[in-house]
Amino acid sequence: MKISPIIVVLLAVILSVVSAGIMVVLNYDALFKPKPEIKAEFTSVEFDADDTSYSPAETHSMNQLSKELAALKEKLLDRENELDARESAIAMDLEALEKQKKEMNQIREDLAARLADFEARQGQDLSEEKLKEYKDTSKRWVEMGPEVASVEIQNWRQKRRFEEALSIFELLKAEDKAPIISFMLNSDDDALIELADALAMRDRGLLPSLDLDELSPN
Repeated sequence: MKISPIIVVLLAVILSVVSAGIMVVLNYDALFKPKPEIKAEFTSVEFDADDTSYSPAETHSMNQLSKELAALKEKLLDRENELDARESAIAMDLEALEKQKKEMNQIREDLAARLADFEARQGQDLSEEKLKEYKDTSKRWVEMGPEVASVEIQNWRQKRRFEEALSIFELLKAEDKAPIISFMLNSDDDALIELADALAMRDRGLLPSLDLDELSPN
């Protein structure tokens, strides 16, 4: 017996519709009834010890964790306040240090100025003291006579202090210089004769008033 293809297709469609209807009937509640609203079991981090959803050990652990978190939060707040206070103190210390730095710089500048003034005065005092010493020495040369003065000038030259001896010699008056130069030139000591020439050449104030040819022996 030969079955028409149209009949086969119709049978397949009918079977599909029947199967779909059966599935809808079996899952009607899941497909069409609204799902019940599930209320939250807890409204805070504090857990109810009487709640039978958790064991006493779990409830205790959760409560302990909640307390630790609260303590940690409090500790963090305290630490933040402490850091704020330290930051304020550091800012004040920096301001004080900056002020002290300016004061130290001012003190350093004042000390440098005073030190420079002191050194200048000290140098001036030493110059005055040295000048007094030179004047006393020149006076002594005049009082002790040309011979002693000539020997002393020669000793100063041998000690490499000729510039000092020349400075003292320049303080003498022309009439006091002439006897010393004359003694040196009339001496048999070539060193004294050479010293007289050196003094006469270096002491410009002596040259106009002193004729070496007149002082030297004929």
